[in-house]
Amino acid sequence: MRFREKELNKKPSYTDDLIFDLGFHNGDDAAFYLAKGFRVVAVEANPELVEAGLRRFDSDIRAGRLILLNKAVCEASGKVDFFVHATKSDWSSCLLNMAESDGSSATRVKVDSTDLHELFSEYGVPYYLKVDIEGCDLFVAKQLSECEIKPKFVSFETSRRDYAGIFSYLYVSGYSRFQLVNQANNPKRIIPGNVTDGKGNKFTFSEFSSGFFGEDLPEEKWLTFDEMITRYVKYKELKQIDNVELGLGWLDVHAKL
Repeated sequence: MRFREKELNKKPSYTDDLIFDLGFHNGDDAAFYLAKGFRVVAVEANPELVEAGLRRFDSDIRAGRLILLNKAVCEASGKVDFFVHATKSDWSSCLLNMAESDGSSATRVKVDSTDLHELFSEYGVPYYLKVDIEGCDLFVAKQLSECEIKPKFVSFETSRRDYAGIFSYLYVSGYSRFQLVNQANNPKRIIPGNVTDGKGNKFTFSEFSSGFFGEDLPEEKWLTFDEMITRYVKYKELKQIDNVELGLGWLDVHAKL
């Protein structure tokens, strides 16, 4: 992919109070990051989810704590097709075969696109980068490997088809420690401390939450690259044997420099 010359020539700076939420969805992750005191740049391609997010986070947006962009993060530039799943908003994708992988018919919408180089140049390099964009995660992993300055922590949903490429790009990017986190368990995880939802209620994770990140992940569970690959392969084997009882849930891979 060719990037604009000014984006390549402008060197972004690292910002330790900033998180990028690529795949904002319904905003549950952004809400947690804001509750933890971070500023957030969130990107979401689905216009309906963006409209709902603008209403939900009106005060945070007006205060400058959250920037919510209605764009697709993908390989192409300019206007791109985005396919909205008929019933499962978290299955929507820039890839038609992903959005219709269950046999349903997706709705096509046109949206603006962006990429990691452009986002880093415009907003700075975040402390933590969360990527969950249904099939386009590999493009972001590749772009991350091209960046001189990288986030201290990153996480990617392990795509059904691209996980090997994502792992490889993380490795060549210099990330040296890894954790595999089962997303299905996040609603049961207890959040320590006095983290509230902005209404005085103790914060809890939903079924759509990516959960803990960065320094909040258990120190004893960080793995080497080889250890992570070995465990992931075993998980995939169990998932192929019995996706209901043995290979439960779906995994995010977290990495740190």
